[in-house]
Amino acid sequence: MKQKRREFLKLMGLGGAITLLPLDALRAATPTAVEDRAVYLSTSGGDNHDYYFSAFNAMGKVLYEQPLPGRGHDLGLRPNHVDVAAVERRPGLYGLIFDRHTGAVRAKLHCPEDRRFYGHAVYSNDGRHLYVTENDFEHARGVVSVWDAKDGYRRIAEFDSFGTGPHELHLMPDGESLAIANGGLQTHPDRDGRTPLNLDSMEPNLSIIDRRSGKLLHQAALKADWHQLSIRHLDIATDGTIATCFQYQGALNDQMPLVGLWVPGKDIRVIEAPDNVQYRMRQYCGSIRFDASNQVFGVSCPRGGIITFWDAKNFKFLTHIPVPDGCGIAATDRAGEFVGTSGVGSGWRMDAIRRKRVELPDDSLKKLHWDHHLRRIPT
Repeated sequence: MKQKRREFLKLMGLGGAITLLPLDALRAATPTAVEDRAVYLSTSGGDNHDYYFSAFNAMGKVLYEQPLPGRGHDLGLRPNHVDVAAVERRPGLYGLIFDRHTGAVRAKLHCPEDRRFYGHAVYSNDGRHLYVTENDFEHARGVVSVWDAKDGYRRIAEFDSFGTGPHELHLMPDGESLAIANGGLQTHPDRDGRTPLNLDSMEPNLSIIDRRSGKLLHQAALKADWHQLSIRHLDIATDGTIATCFQYQGALNDQMPLVGLWVPGKDIRVIEAPDNVQYRMRQYCGSIRFDASNQVFGVSCPRGGIITFWDAKNFKFLTHIPVPDGCGIAATDRAGEFVGTSGVGSGWRMDAIRRKRVELPDDSLKKLHWDHHLRRIPT
C-alpha cells in the first residue's frame, strides 16, 4: 500500500506536463470499464424538450429512462436504500423519489407555493432525513428544507441557509453538519426564476449548519472585489476539506479565479490554472468531485469544453482534458479516475493522472443529452 501511494504521488508531480494520448491509443484501456460494475445515474434530455431520470452502466449502455415533468438537475442517494431523490432544475417545483434499480417513482415532494427548489438534495447518513436547497423568493432568503423519508417524505422543517440563492449542499464527514454553497444570486419566479436581480450587491458564501438545529457553525466568503463570483458547487474530502467552484457574473475577459479550497475556520483559498486554461474555462464551472484518493478533484467547464483537474494537497492545477459540453463527473474507485458525461450525448472514462480519455463504447448513451451532474452506485 505504501509503495502504491508513493507511485501515485510521483505521478501527481507530473502535473500539467502530461500529454493527451491519441484516441486510438487509448482504446486499449477500455478493459477498465469492463471491470467497473457500477451503475451511473443522471438526469437527461431528448431532442424535443423531453426529460428523464436515467441510468447507464460502465460501458455506457442505458439501462432505463424514466420521464420527468421538467428538466432535472442533481440526485440525492439514500444510504443503504433504493431511494434516489431527483430535484428539478432551479426554479423547481417538483421533487421525485425513484427506485435506483428500476426507475419507478416511489414518492413525490410537494414544493410550498412560496418556495422554489434549487436543484440539489442530500440525505442524512441514516437515511431518515432528506435536505433540499430552496429559494424563499419573497424574502430573498435561502433555506434548507427537511423531509422525513420514513413518513412518506413529509416536509417537517426548514432552516436558514445563511445566504441568498443556495445551490449544492453536502454532509460534512461528521454526519451532523451540512455544507452549503450560497450562490448569492437573488431571483424571483415572476422574473423567470433565473435572471439575477442583485448583480451589484451579491454576497455569495460557504456556510456550515447543524443539520438538527439549523445553527450556523462556520461561514466564509471571498474578498469583496470578487463578490460576483457565484459559489455554486462543492464537494467534501474525508478530512473535511471543501473543494468549491464558481460561476462569474461579470465580463468574460476579467481575470477571476474559478476554483477554491476551504478548511472551515480558515479563509477560502483560491487556485488558478495557467492563463490559457483559465481563459478556456469561460468563467463557468458546472460540477466538482473528489476522486477515490481524496487528493485529486475534477471541475467541469461545459462552456469551455474541458474538464480540469486539481491537486487538493498541494493547492495547484494538474491538467485538463477536452470534453465537448462535458459537465457531469463522478469518481470511480480508482485514484485519479472519473467518468464524465456530455450535453451533446457522449460519455468518457478519464484518467487525471495520465491524462487519458476513453469514450464509453455503447451507442445508446449518445441518444440523450446528459445534464450537469452524475452519481455512481457501486455494485
